[in-house]
Amino acid sequence: MKTLTLALVAVGAIGLAVATAQAQTLTWWHHMPLEGAQGKLFQKYATEFEAANPGVKIEIHSVPPTQYFTMLSATLAAGDAPDILGMSYRNFSEFHDNRILSPIDAQALRSMGFSTVNDLKAAYSPGVLDPYRVGDSFYAVPWQFNIYAYIINAKHFREAGLDPAKDAPKTWDEVFHVALKLVQKDASGRITRQALSFPFTHDAAWFLLELEPVIHDLGSSILNNDRTEALINNEAGVRAMKLVKKRFELGVSDKNIAAGLDYFNQGFPTGKFSMIVGGNWGIPRWRKEYAATVGKDDLLAIPYPTFSGKPAVASTTSWAWVVYARSTKKDLAWRFANFLTSQPSRNLIETGDIVPRAGWSQTEGARTVPQAAFWEQQLQFARPLANSPRYSRVADVLKKAMEEILLLDRDIQKTLDRAKTNIDAILQEGKKK
Repeated sequence: MKTLTLALVAVGAIGLAVATAQAQTLTWWHHMPLEGAQGKLFQKYATEFEAANPGVKIEIHSVPPTQYFTMLSATLAAGDAPDILGMSYRNFSEFHDNRILSPIDAQALRSMGFSTVNDLKAAYSPGVLDPYRVGDSFYAVPWQFNIYAYIINAKHFREAGLDPAKDAPKTWDEVFHVALKLVQKDASGRITRQALSFPFTHDAAWFLLELEPVIHDLGSSILNNDRTEALINNEAGVRAMKLVKKRFELGVSDKNIAAGLDYFNQGFPTGKFSMIVGGNWGIPRWRKEYAATVGKDDLLAIPYPTFSGKPAVASTTSWAWVVYARSTKKDLAWRFANFLTSQPSRNLIETGDIVPRAGWSQTEGARTVPQAAFWEQQLQFARPLANSPRYSRVADVLKKAMEEILLLDRDIQKTLDRAKTNIDAILQEGKKK
């Protein structure tokens, strides 16, 4: 009887321990609006993961993109970090160097259902894990892979007497030629609909999506190869900045309108302007979120314009799930990260976003992506946008310089010279350490 009692007590203790282990709250941060297509799908994923793992609660924090890394840094400094969080490849080095991120070690691999690192690599498209690698260790699993090109409002083109296919601009001269036909003004000459706009209300990454591909087309880059010096004030940087500014000087954009416009999420899909730098996820997302006003043939993706007219530029970026180095729930966090990236077809169908798992381009979801063949073709011209261990600070310097040039009409060469001095000082800080 005594033995039976002890056995029952032991079983009860084990049951209590299991129940206690299962009763966990996982804190999850990302930058996608909950009312948007991806935000809604994330909420579904959280609910499904909770249902499959009784006792687990996913606590979602959706932080506005423009505030995401500022709030994340403040939260980390306060010692109250999330267990799992979204990380841009452009900010990865900075957070890694600050020892914020947990590597995908043997235990993490097991939590995600992989036996070896090679199994993990085989589960993803070639190369997409590399931006999140330091030495022999990987630190993240990508959940969003973005290819950027130009997107035009075909409806606006037709209204202006232009053929969206034949008259789609290939060179920058052609961009401004059609822009003069697309812009709309009232009797006093005030712009009522811009041909082009600018992402003043977005974060620095969007500023650089406008500038950096032009610099790449001119054979240069934001930073030198070893990321120790800024090149932004060289001939290519100045020429690229002049090109970006030309939209305002030509009268096809209004900086006052642009400064108050939600460029990507609301401005373009509601027809406030006619041409934009946009990602592969843009058109399918806008069709869902603005189904009443965005028709099937209203938007068209085209190659990013170049000076020569030959396709040569396609920017790429990515976001991935990382786990906080001091989290006490690493196993659960990596398991959730794997769950979030395990349904690429569904993700494409519901959001238009590419989860770069191996074989994603052959899924049913890939067939629902408008112009899927176009986006796949653009990969041959792909070049990741710049990153560095101090990307946030470098990007903020560049954003400020571009705001001064575009909004305050500051001298381009002098402003970029100052930006280079400030960026070089930031980059040298790391060498001194």
